[in-house]
This record gives sequence, C-alpha cells and structure tokens, in this order.
Amino acid sequence: MTYMRLANEALLTRSPLAKPTYSESKINHTIAGDDPYLYPNNDWMGQMIKKRTLNQSYNLNISGGNARTKYYISGTYNQDNGVLKVDPINNFNSNIKLANYSIRSNISLNLTSTTQFNIRMYGQFDDYNGPIGGGQLSFNNVLWANPVMFPALYPKSKLPYSDHPLFGSGRIVEAGSPTSTLYVNPYAEMVKGYNVYKTSNIQPQLELQQNLNAITPGLNFRTMAYLRRYSFYSADRSYNPFYYEAIVDPTTLDYSLNVLNSGTGVTAGTPGTEYLGFQQTGKKLDSRFWLEGALTYNRTFKKHAVSSSLISFMSNYEAADANDLTASLPQRNQGISGRFSYGFDDRYLAEFNFGYNGSERFAKNNRFGFFPSAGIGYRISNEKFFKPLRSVIDQLKFRATYGLVGNDQIGNIGDRFFYLSNVNLNDGGYGASFGTGDGIPFYYRPGVSISRYANNNITWEVSRSLNIGMDLTAFKDLNLTVEVYKQFRSQILQPKSSVESAAGFEALPFANFGKAETQGIDFTMAYQRSFSGGTWVNVRGNFTYATSKLKVSDEIQYAPNIAYLSRVNHSLSQSWGLIAERLFADEKEVANSPLQYGDNTLRGGDIKYKDVNKDGIINDDDMVPIGYPQQPEIIYGFGVSSGFKRFDLSFFFQGSARSSFFINPDNTQPFFMNGGFQNNLLQAIADNHWSEDKQNMYAFWPRLSTNRIYSNNRPSTWWMRNGNFLRLKSVDLGYNIPEIKALRLRSTRIYFSATNLFVFSKFKMWDVEMGGNGLGYPVQSVYSIGAQFNF
Repeated sequence: MTYMRLANEALLTRSPLAKPTYSESKINHTIAGDDPYLYPNNDWMGQMIKKRTLNQSYNLNISGGNARTKYYISGTYNQDNGVLKVDPINNFNSNIKLANYSIRSNISLNLTSTTQFNIRMYGQFDDYNGPIGGGQLSFNNVLWANPVMFPALYPKSKLPYSDHPLFGSGRIVEAGSPTSTLYVNPYAEMVKGYNVYKTSNIQPQLELQQNLNAITPGLNFRTMAYLRRYSFYSADRSYNPFYYEAIVDPTTLDYSLNVLNSGTGVTAGTPGTEYLGFQQTGKKLDSRFWLEGALTYNRTFKKHAVSSSLISFMSNYEAADANDLTASLPQRNQGISGRFSYGFDDRYLAEFNFGYNGSERFAKNNRFGFFPSAGIGYRISNEKFFKPLRSVIDQLKFRATYGLVGNDQIGNIGDRFFYLSNVNLNDGGYGASFGTGDGIPFYYRPGVSISRYANNNITWEVSRSLNIGMDLTAFKDLNLTVEVYKQFRSQILQPKSSVESAAGFEALPFANFGKAETQGIDFTMAYQRSFSGGTWVNVRGNFTYATSKLKVSDEIQYAPNIAYLSRVNHSLSQSWGLIAERLFADEKEVANSPLQYGDNTLRGGDIKYKDVNKDGIINDDDMVPIGYPQQPEIIYGFGVSSGFKRFDLSFFFQGSARSSFFINPDNTQPFFMNGGFQNNLLQAIADNHWSEDKQNMYAFWPRLSTNRIYSNNRPSTWWMRNGNFLRLKSVDLGYNIPEIKALRLRSTRIYFSATNLFVFSKFKMWDVEMGGNGLGYPVQSVYSIGAQFNF
C-alpha cells in the first residue's frame, strides 16, 4: 500500500539503519485484502463522510390590513443536516443537525391622521446537535489519523457480552518501546458523544412617528426603542471509548481482543466508561437597549429643495456571563448626528453631515468626538445644453464627498477603560516567601502585578474619506455607477513594543500611533429590458479593486540592508516569507550553502532558500514581502436573470483576484506523530515528492520525514499559492403557475436552485476559497427544490 511504503521511505530516507515501520508481510497481507481487522485499510474519508445530505427549508408569510391597521407576519423553519456517517452503535446520533426557527411580525397602527405607531417583533431560535468539537474537528481527525494501524470498530461477536462498542487503537511506539499514549481513532472521536447548543434571540421594537405639518409643512418627528435579549448555552455529553487491539494466536492464526484502557493493570490512555458524562462548554447571556429620537424636515420651495434631520441616540449593553469586573459593567454610548442638504433646480446638490459621539472607553478630555462630512452633486443631464444627448443618456450625475468617521471599537474589549490602570494586588505569581527556616516556618505572601497603565490620551481612531462618483442611465435600460475613493486612517491603537526594557514597564503601553490608507474603485452595472412575447432580461455586474497600505507603525528602525523587513508602505494583509529557490540537489550542495535556521541535518531534497541579506545564514532576516495580500484586492461578480412567459432562469458568478495564501505544511506533512495523531497521506504528496529514485528538485513536497523539518515548514514561496477563483455561485430555475381560483391561489412558483456548483481555479488540492484551511469542513454545494404559494 502506498501509505505504508511511503511511511517506510519517510523513516529510512532520514535514518537508513532504522527498522521499517511496516513489514513486507503486513504490506502484502493488506494488499491481498486479508482479514480487515488484522490488516486494516481504512479509507477514513469514505467511512466517515457522506457525499451528500438532505436539508429542508419552509417559509410562510401573511400580510393584510385596512386604512387604520396593517400587519405582516412571517415564519421560517430550516433544518441543515451534516454529512457525517454515523452507524447506530449508540442510542444517540452525533451527526450534525441544526434546526433554525424564526418569526417576525410588523404591526402598523394609524392612531390619528398624523400619528403612526409601529410594533415590530423578531425572534430567532437555534437547536444544534453534532459531534464533540464540531464537524471541522471530525474532518481534521480524518486527515490526522493512521489508516492502517487499527480498524475503526471490531465486530461485536468478538466480545458478545460487552455493553460498549469495540473501538480499535494501538499504543504509540517510541524508541522501540510502547508508550501509554494511544492512537486517535477518528471514528470513535466522532461517535463517542454529542454536543448540544441552543440560542434564543428576541428583538422587540416600538416606533412612534408624528407628522408635524401643523407647525410647518415637511416637519416630522420619530422616536424608536429597541431591545435585544440573547441567550446561548452549549453542553457536551460523551463517554470515554474502550479501545482494543488484536492479539493473534500463532497456532490457530485467529485473534482475540485485548482492552487497552480498562483503567486497571497495564493500561493506557483514558480509562473507558459506559455512561454519558456531562460538561458545560459555553454560555452567553446579554442584553442590548437602544433609544433613538429623530426630527426631520423636507420641503421644496419652487426650485429650492431643503432637507434636514437631527438624530440622538443612547445605547446600553450588558453581559450576564462576564467573568471579571470590567466585563460585567454596562457598555454605554451616546451621540447626536445631523444632516442638512440643499438642492437647486434638481441640478446642484450640497449636503453637510456631522456626528458628535461619546464613548465610555476614553477619558473625559477625549470622550466625545466631532466628525463632520460634506458632499456636493451635479446632475448635468438636467442642464439645457445637455438636451441633444438625452436620446442616449437619460441621466448623468457627478458627486463628491469628504468626511471624518470615528471608531471607538479599538483594542481588546478587556482593556475598554484605557484611562484606568489595571493592578492586581493579590497576584500569587509575583509573591515572595518570608522567614529564616530555622525553626520558624516560611510563609508566602502574594505580590502586585500591572497589566495596563492608565493613558488619558488614548482617543478615537479617525478615518478621513474622499469619495468621487458618477451615476449614469443610458438608453433607458442601462444603469452604471462608478465610485473612486481614498480613505486615510489615523490614530490607530498600537502597543509601543519598541519601549526599552530599561524603562521598567511591566506591561506594554498603548498609544494612538498607527496610520494606514485604503484606496479603490467600485463599478456596478445593471441592464434590464422587456421584449415582446413575454420575454425579459436583466444583466448585472460588479467590480471592486481596492488596495491598502500601512503608513506609520511602531517598529524598529531597520538597517539599510534589511529595510525590506519594514511593514510600512505595504498592504495591511501582505505576507512575508523566504524565497525558495528549489530543493537541494545533494548533501554536498547543503554543505556549501548558508546554514538554514541552525539545522545542520538538512539533506538533498530539502528546501533551499535565498540568502537575501548575504550574511551567510538563513533566518527570519531573509524574509521579504512575497505574493499578493491575503485579502483579495479584486472582488467581482456578474449574472443574468431572464424570463420567457412563465419560465424564469437566473445565474450568478462570483470571483476574486490578486490574493495569495500559504499551504500549511505542519497540517499536511504525512506520517508525523503529534500525540495520538499521525497525519494521513495526501494524494498530491504521494504523486509528487522528492525521493532517492526520483530526485525532482521542483517536486511539490520535499524529502519525506517522520519528524518536523522546521526549515522546510517556514513561510516561503514554496508553499504560497494563487488565491484567484471564479465560482458559479447560484443558479435558479422557476416556473410560474397563474391564478387557481378554486384553491384561492393568486400565484404559484415551482423552482429549482443551487449554490456553489463549481469553481475555476489553478489550485486543485481543495476548494481554493478555503485558503490555507483546506483540511477543515468543506464548502458545500446546496441543491434545493421548492414551491412558493401566494394566496
């Protein structure tokens, strides 16, 4: 078998005198398909993961009313099921099942001819059941499990009177001797118990709208109160599996089972149990209250259009499950904002906005911030000289805005009061012992520690944004919008890591030191047209190109020969790594090359890096900016919706470009032992790795090893991949049935829809949109068949 032969190669290619892990006898018996319990050959992915599952979704909404009252009520039920294969060996099911219920009601009451009262209620409830650790852990266990050392489960007939499943495992062998650590059985981990979580999210909202035309036309008042109550709890119920190994009788060649973790005598691992234990794994309770009042004015005086608003708000957030004093205190914000706009003859437009906001996080001298903005617009298509072009261009508008925005959500929430020190007067880690020890016992007293220094100067992060845009309508059916923007962020909170240790600080001080900028262009297009014969078409597309750059950061002053280590003037999500030239040809080339990370055991087939600063060694000082940023600089999408008589069809493509990611060699390295885990073998590595028989210096995987070769696993161009992709995101096909009076059906639509159908990408190992986390829970394709009834 490929796994066993390459596992032997991984051991012997580094240690030629070592004993092979798998004997030729075991390999031959496994190839022959002999007893699968003595010579297991587990396809963990096929045994534990289904290719498809069935989900359900239902929605019902009712609306109606009269001149004084209107109502809308809707409810949804969704059930999402997992793709885990769970055999009925337990009296519970650990496959994923997420049931989601939601209900929404809107009631609008006209109390008087000028007064409207709105009552809105929304509730969402989630019920989850799934494996311990979640679905992603099950996928990880599949890829981190040895496929040939033990079976998933021994037959019940071997111990017919046992009251528990007979899971397979084995002792980890180190230096030729068995240890007390057992191999992780991914199937046992998946079925040994289940996790349950439940969430409740209740959001009532009351709103009163008052028309004040009696005072002056165009004047309105509105007040709104909003409350959100959220609760979540999570619990695990599981047993400790009993693990067994097969003991072969040399006379009969039959086997019996030996329990590995009985908890008595010679035992290994965690003792098995036959009952479900309980462990609370999460709890969250919080409440948010929002109160808002607004006064608006809209009026037109011949060619002059005037609009203004004044809005004030207060918010309060409390967490009932806080685990320290700071987190238990209510989080409060308040502010007032205003807007004034003026338009002349529907051609010239001007607007001024401001926000005056207060935050609890800053000292009194910086607690409130004033953030104004202004904009102008010019609808040139309404000019008289533009009239000859109106047969082609129906509307053309240019606009520009410039403004400031403040952000108080900076730093760690645990450091929410930057103007207060955080001092622990009872820290056992900083204590001391007293006494002489000559008949008088020593005694210990805790000490004092500081985790934050007060700083009254920490204040709002500020963003200054310039936006220039154009809106165009042509041929009555084509709409184009183009926006160019530039954003400059300043006063970004950063730790002053360059403070000298001689200053005596116990904790790193923080300051509003950083600066960054972002710039880009957004483009959206929509074309909609109806034709004779009941045919219509809608074409839409969007394109965004955005770049970022760090302008000021707290970092050391780099010498000229290593100035490339500076993060300044690079993208905020830029990656740094080594430049991999190729794989070493042989040990002679290794000896004549710069020493890489102090490892003098490298051999031919290991990765060779470029000595960027020419100092004769390879270390982190040779890391340079490589590839594109991790965040895509280009996001785009396009789609078409069309209809012919009663049929309709739509599809949408979504893509991104100019991004890079790293394959994680630690997660993908085959045969490496990490506790009870031993990484499985990816086909890409089996097909394309350096070996003594095939010394390809540009193979995908370097020389195999059962140990970590840390020099090979450094971030480098060797592991960097292009993150570009184009995905068929959705397809929807429907058929509309006209009114059926006998059933009081106004209309009916039967449809088929699908999401995440396929993706175009140069990267083929896994779904490229998962980036470097490709060994986790996969992106799923979802196919739906449904019907919509309108009574």
